Parts: sequence; C-alpha cells; structure tokens
Amino acid sequence: MSPYGNGGPGEGEADGGAHGPASAGPDSRVTNLILFTGKGGSGVTTLAAATAAHGAQRGMRTLLLSLGSLAHDGDGADLATVLDHPVGAVPTQVDGLLYAQSFAPQAAFEQWYGKAVTRVRSFVETIGLTLPDAAELLAPPGAGEPLALAEIAAAVDGGAWDLVVVDLPPLGQALRLLSLPVCARDWLRRARPVETQAARALRPMLATFAGLPLPQTALVDMTDALVRECGAVEEVLAHQLSSVRLVATPDIVGLDRLRSARCGLALYGLRLDALMVNRQVVEAPRDSWSRGWAAAQQIAAEQLAEIFAGVARHEVPYRPCEPLGLEELAVVAAAAYGEVDGLGAPGRAPEPTVAKAGEGYVLSVPLPGADRRAMGLLRRDEELVLTVGPYRRTLRLEPVLRRCKIAGAVLRNQALEIRFVPDPAQWPAAPRAAGDAAAASEPPGPPDAAGAAAAAS
Repeated sequence: MSPYGNGGPGEGEADGGAHGPASAGPDSRVTNLILFTGKGGSGVTTLAAATAAHGAQRGMRTLLLSLGSLAHDGDGADLATVLDHPVGAVPTQVDGLLYAQSFAPQAAFEQWYGKAVTRVRSFVETIGLTLPDAAELLAPPGAGEPLALAEIAAAVDGGAWDLVVVDLPPLGQALRLLSLPVCARDWLRRARPVETQAARALRPMLATFAGLPLPQTALVDMTDALVRECGAVEEVLAHQLSSVRLVATPDIVGLDRLRSARCGLALYGLRLDALMVNRQVVEAPRDSWSRGWAAAQQIAAEQLAEIFAGVARHEVPYRPCEPLGLEELAVVAAAAYGEVDGLGAPGRAPEPTVAKAGEGYVLSVPLPGADRRAMGLLRRDEELVLTVGPYRRTLRLEPVLRRCKIAGAVLRNQALEIRFVPDPAQWPAAPRAAGDAAAASEPPGPPDAAGAAAAAS
C-alpha cells in the first residue's frame, strides 16, 4: 500500500517531495533517518539500497533517496541499476513497502524559484523590471545542496515514512553537505547586524516618503526565513532518530579520511551509529596471491577497528558478482545485519559539557579521532572557533565561560578539554568581611540566575 493513499506517489504529485500528513514536528517524529556515505567506489549505494530493502521487508514504509546527482560526476543513475528498477524524481514504488527516489536538482530549483520570486515580485515590477520564468533558468552551482537537505527534512517530517535511507555523495562532499545548516546559520546570523534591525524599524516611514516598497523588506524577511529553515534542518539531522553510517573497504588507502570524517561528524553534532566494512574476504584463500590480499585486508581491518573503537561494525563479505536486484540485496543485508533490524538504538551524538575544575572550569568537546597537529582554537568574544583538519565550527560559550579566560587545552579521551579560569575583570571581588572568611577562601563560582541572564545578554 502506498503511503500516499490510493493514488500512489507518482499520480498528481509533481513537486518532487515526499508529502504525507502535515508536519508532525520534531517532538512527535516517528521516522528513522539513516544517511550513508563513504569513500567513492566502496559500495555506498549498494549498502544503502540493501538497508532500505531490509527495512521494507520488516514491515517499515521505506523511502530510499539518492543524492547521486550532487556528486562531482553528476551521475544519479546508479540507484536504478542497483535496484534493477526504474527510479524517478518522485517516490517510485519498487516492491511492497519499498519506494525509491532520485533527487533532481533542476526540478527542485524551479519549484523553489517559483516560490521565492513571489516575495520580491511587487518591488521588481514597480521599478519596471521583469523576472525570468523558472523554465528559462539553469540551477546555479551549489543550489542543489540546500534543496537536497530540504528534501530530506520534508521526507522525515512529513510522516509518510517509517524509514528514510539517504544515499549521500562521497565522503568529503557528504560532510560539507551535512555541515551546511550549521555553517549557513552562522553566516546568516553574522550578515544581520544591528543596523539591519534599525532599518527594519524605519522601513514603514521610509516607504511612505519614497512611495515605493523597499527591497530590504523582502531581503530581511527572506534572511529570517532562511535562518529558521537552517535551524529546522539542523534539528532533523541531530534528532535521536537520525544517524550517519559510514561505508569502508578494508584498504589502507583512505583510512585517514575515515578518521577525519568521524571527527567531523562529532564536531557538527551528528551521530555515527555504525561502520560497514564492505568486500571483506572471510574465507581462507588457497593460492598465495589471494592469501597476500587477505593478509593486507586483515591489517586494514585491525586499523579500522582501532579508529572506530566503540562504534558498531557490520562486515559484508566479498561476493563473486555485483549484487543487483532485490534478491541479491536481501542476501547482502542478511550478511550485514543477521536477524537484527539494522537500525540500531535511538540516541544522540555526545555534546560539549562544562564541569567545575578547581578554581576554573573545563569545556569538553567530543572529537574522536582528532589529530592535535591539525587543530586550531580561537576565542572571539562570546564564541569559540574550533578548527579540526578541514572542518570548522563556531561554538557559543555558556554564560559562565564568557566571564573566563582560556588557560590551556589538551586532547584527551577522544575529546578536546579546554581549561577556563575566571577573568578578574569580569568576576566580582571575593568578600573580605570577617564573617565571610570561609566564603573568601572559595574560588569564584558560576553566577546566579540574575547574573547568568545578564551575562547572556
């Protein structure tokens, strides 16, 4: 039965999104989201399809969404080959409860453009300009990424699916895509200075004098809408029912990228629920050439186990032929997951924590696999800019830490521990009265509720 009712997703549905009931909101979300990525050529699409088919076989309404069109080669046709079934730009029924969709950036851009121009059309027409139609425009480079994230959020929040499996682009591009909501929100927040707020307050008066609608109205409102949309997508990705699953082959080449990816996921608050080791030689080879190959795989597998200590690992044996079609994919899923559902338990990525330590505090930021030689730390007013390899994130400090100075940092226990000590210029002097001798000997503590509110402002 189709999650869309009797008509099915392909009938009367031209917007390219998975639209079910009205958005249920993050608190009542019931849809599991698994995002697959890995080194190019490691079998990401195959394992994503096998996992989706596995979920559908267990009675879950499942959508397999391919973002292969965002890859650098722009090839989004691999999913249809793996499934041995046509796949369209809207959810297409493959078998029973399994639906598949290949994201189409151009169609998504045209739909977005049609909605966006309505916000500025009155001003543009007032000054005598004519906006081009969506059918005349080609989606600009980079437009597909935010639209793809919106497609994921719509599929998850729509309530039409029990499971959404996303076949992401290769590793580096996938991490840039998943970090986009956090980075875009920081950019947009910095692009709205106090002057913008003042301009918004003066807008009605200026419009009266000029007799024309001002472009700032549409631009500011559009910026506000984008900030809200970034926050909504960030909530979808960080939800306890969302996770990232990395795919690797037992090869030495690419281990550093996988280690860096695990650290990047933690930095952006994304949960890594499993590592899938694909094309593992499990039978003892008989000839010397194969034995050497198996020995090299064993070395790589041991290093993978060390890098991903504490992460669930699924091994998929090497097969003599490519697994194409649902029957072959079912064999792959059975080998990878056995009798379990393949979803894992709900949970959230470890978050930064603040703890009292002596006279100061320690901010602990989980960064498994981080290399201290490729790290950077910068304090900017009430924010902390943390760089780890190719990844960077701005963290807003807790009110108590905003009144402290950084005294040092150390990478320990798969986390960056940053020491803060009270800034004498920010903390009130300790009481000196005779009755307060005991209090005077205590180190400055966190501010009370009123002080915390003042620090936050």
